[in-house]
Amino acid sequence: MRGLRPLLATAVAGAVIFALPAIASAGDLTLEVSGDCPGQLTLRWSGAEPNRPMAIIFALALGSYRVSNYPCSGTQLGLGESGLRLITVVGSRRSGSGSVSGQAQSDHCGGYLQLVVANGSGTPCQTSNVVEIPE
Repeated sequence: MRGLRPLLATAVAGAVIFALPAIASAGDLTLEVSGDCPGQLTLRWSGAEPNRPMAIIFALALGSYRVSNYPCSGTQLGLGESGLRLITVVGSRRSGSGSVSGQAQSDHCGGYLQLVVANGSGTPCQTSNVVEIPE
């Protein structure tokens, strides 16, 4: 989707400017989702590269979308192009773990989420597992 590419690149690149140096090493990035859809959802993650901007990406289907813009050029997602969009950008925190909550609309139910952590080097970025939003 043409609209996601500049939006994702701008949001993550803008957040990189404010990133702090890493304090701990990152392991495997895992994502979990809990809650009701429609309604309140909570995303929890662990194993992110510490103190980096992290994009929460939504899509309607699984797939293999490849990011073509800096700072995550070449990063392959587990999401397809259908409905692909940036939800928000959050920080991964010192521990590399955290959570965020928000309201999911009915058209999000059954969709998929994945995290992408910007590394700032222009090489593939760290990605999480893909989770399905409960219906």
